[in-house]
Amino acid sequence: MTDAKPDPLAAFLIERFKHAALVAHYGHEDEDDPMQIAGIKAAERAAQGLDAMGPDGRRALVPLLDDPDWGIRAYAAGYLVRLFPERALAVLEEISARCPTAARMTACRMQIAHEQARLHL
Repeated sequence: MTDAKPDPLAAFLIERFKHAALVAHYGHEDEDDPMQIAGIKAAERAAQGLDAMGPDGRRALVPLLDDPDWGIRAYAAGYLVRLFPERALAVLEEISARCPTAARMTACRMQIAHEQARLHL
């Protein structure tokens, strides 16, 4: 058995994504548009960094689907919905059904973004 060390760049990008998701989520919750936009842009940059690591790069976000923070879960699901539509949409639906208002709104925004992208394929 080998001791496989996680890729430090992937670990860094995952942490950046988590932080960005929290910033965007709390910006939405506080109705702070500049904060929300900053978080959204930072999450996108982190996801693009993972994508640049190869075809499996974005898969590094999968463990975030089980993160204890609903905002992080919602963002991870939104960024994984094309790779894992059944699992990601199930997470978004669960959040929409069970979570506090701000988390539901974040999940709803991710679901709408997915539907709009799907309609334009």
